[in-house]
Amino acid sequence: TGHDHCSPTMTTAAVRIPSRPLPRPVRVYKDETTPSIIRRLGTANSLQPRQLRTLLKSSRRPWLETLAVLANNDPAVLVLAMPQLGQHDPAPSLRQKLAGRPIRTTHTAACHRCALAHGAGRYVQIYTTHEMVICPRHGLWTGEGVAGFTDQFSIRAAPEITAAWHHHKNLITSHGRSTVRKAFHVARVINWTWYDQLHHFPATTGIYDELAADQPRHANSHAIVAASLYPAIVTLTAAISSPHWDEIAHSRHPDQFLDRISIELTDGWHPRGASDPLRHWMDTDWLPGFRGPDTISPPKP
Repeated sequence: TGHDHCSPTMTTAAVRIPSRPLPRPVRVYKDETTPSIIRRLGTANSLQPRQLRTLLKSSRRPWLETLAVLANNDPAVLVLAMPQLGQHDPAPSLRQKLAGRPIRTTHTAACHRCALAHGAGRYVQIYTTHEMVICPRHGLWTGEGVAGFTDQFSIRAAPEITAAWHHHKNLITSHGRSTVRKAFHVARVINWTWYDQLHHFPATTGIYDELAADQPRHANSHAIVAASLYPAIVTLTAAISSPHWDEIAHSRHPDQFLDRISIELTDGWHPRGASDPLRHWMDTDWLPGFRGPDTISPPKP
């Protein structure tokens, strides 16, 4: 055929510039990753991902326009739903609508019930941010430990998780995303270290027992432990992200900070000793393994 990069099963006609949608178009899902929509579009039309990529690459149109034609979506709709497509050079008409929207850099599986309701199947991969750990509409855990829709489970038995999620969002409003993101990272490391050292505290254990009894199939999963720890992580995030309490924690007289932690989190126990992760953070203000914020701002016009 003269098209060495094409699949042997594809004809010359199959790689001509697409001028109309594929027989079965798909609706884009909010914040969907590019590989996800390509996979869904290919699956709907019985194409392998590499075949669909060949179609996209063979067109002389801009890549975004070709994808919009194949999926039967307006290019502007794709950019508004998938900000990563417009981050480099958005059209002037879209620039204002995209202003201030974060470009997500981490991804996860969307709530499978939301995806089904959208007509997108059970598995859609979306860009996400660190506080997006639950689906409040369907009461499912979608955070740490969830690799696919089969890892998602109901958190209805533990209303503490939903309450912590609302608290988490309020912290972002109060202190800003960057500050809370860093504090959440530190609080997560500390709580997981406490979990490894002490098997954690009664409040967290109680949440785990509630979830495990309600969702026995997930009882030994990483996700259910992460969900159980989440309220404690948010509680510590609140203390660490507060400029007032952060200053006390790093002062020569941190007793007031430790009293707060013992009352709200550690069941009366005061963290102490060089091997304790909280005391280590108080002494060194360390930020282990932090890869930066989970969003980056779009380029300025």
